[in-house]
Amino acid sequence: MSNSRRNFCKGLSLGAGSFLLAPLLEAVENNANGNAKALPSRFVFVVKNSGIWPEAITPQEFKANGSNALNASLTNATLPPSMSALEPYKKQLSIVQGLSGKMCQGGHTSNFGMLGVFMSSGEQSAPSPMWATADAELAKLYPAPFNHVGLALRSYWGSQAYGGTMYPGISAVGPGKELPFQGSPDVAFEQLFGSAVSASNEGEKRFQIQKNLFDFMIDDIKKVEKAIPSSEKAKMEAYLNAFEELQVRQSKLEGMKSKIKDCAPQFTNKFSSQVEEVRQEAHCDLAAASLIAGLTNCVTIRLDNPNTAYKALGLTNNIHGIGHDEGSNGKNQSECNDIIRAHHMGLIANMAKKLKAVPEGNGSMLDNTMIIYLSDSSNKHHGDCLEWPYVIVGGCSGKLKIPGRYIRYPKYGDKGCRTIGDWWTTLLNSHGNPIKYYGNEDLVLKQNGISHAGPLAELIS
Repeated sequence: MSNSRRNFCKGLSLGAGSFLLAPLLEAVENNANGNAKALPSRFVFVVKNSGIWPEAITPQEFKANGSNALNASLTNATLPPSMSALEPYKKQLSIVQGLSGKMCQGGHTSNFGMLGVFMSSGEQSAPSPMWATADAELAKLYPAPFNHVGLALRSYWGSQAYGGTMYPGISAVGPGKELPFQGSPDVAFEQLFGSAVSASNEGEKRFQIQKNLFDFMIDDIKKVEKAIPSSEKAKMEAYLNAFEELQVRQSKLEGMKSKIKDCAPQFTNKFSSQVEEVRQEAHCDLAAASLIAGLTNCVTIRLDNPNTAYKALGLTNNIHGIGHDEGSNGKNQSECNDIIRAHHMGLIANMAKKLKAVPEGNGSMLDNTMIIYLSDSSNKHHGDCLEWPYVIVGGCSGKLKIPGRYIRYPKYGDKGCRTIGDWWTTLLNSHGNPIKYYGNEDLVLKQNGISHAGPLAELIS
């Protein structure tokens, strides 16, 4: 490559809101050494509410196959109009259908079940997670200064909360340990990029104050630890470890200042907008920039909840009303869903474009990324969990045989049917976690002797 990556990335700047792309320092070193295996895998979970209708994401050529098992190339397939934004990425597009999730709660939302594969009840209040969700488990395999970044437009299913720190009830790092999400793009910008560049010119100053505070706190804790009874030392050691972890992260961020500055999106009024669709775009910009800067390798984005109204798309009724077949602005439910889906596919395509522009190994950063589009209510507004569709964009680090494929498993209860537990087990196994089976098993399938409860070996490279 004739230009340095930094110059190459700067050349891609297209104005307000675009990125000055640059790769991870580690990626540069690994590329120079020809060590592609050392490159991290990256994950973006894009979560929508109110279901993904399977038929709405099925190419016309495959609809005649009904619910029969199928594994076919997407090369000559015609994507539904609402998915046309992904046409340039068809070689790295995967559509996976037929996987059930009956071990999870149906209805308006499965909460943690979507990524945790367990029954997680409660719509009006967020429940407690049973264990770490799949996004958090995958994040552990590729640690970064921010192991997991959560970005949300809205909180848990029944919440009216808007902006600030949120707990949407979909991601957890362990039993009873829900992961926080940031609902304000401008605050997320400061939290992620404030160590190097600040929208308010106060971020760098605040970062240095935090670093100094951590240094002082650790020194003080060590002094206290020497003076307290041995029975209390375990608590103090845990306290010390927590602050030392924060100190390590601050030091890493300080060392990455130049790289972070190059990758930070230009701060515009997009990040402080109150328009839902613009805030979604800002969150997706932050997600891509965070991956490119090496701040994280795992992002989960909650795009909406039932209270969201896509007014900028011409839909004044909220998702809940549309989901109950009320339609909006003269359009029926199906037409409304197509409009919303087209918008979501555009957001995903934009992230893919940014990642594809970053050279990495023998290809691009998109080759080592999975952008997974899914819904917390499985297959429709009142999800029955008989099927949990996924749309995936990215090369999956070459670990899975799904890019460029349309994959459908047999319908629930038929021989050969598979579950979302099998799916997440597959992702974990293919990326280095040897777990035998992730999540709760479907007991009905087990009683009928057709539970697989293991990885989808045919999908692993």
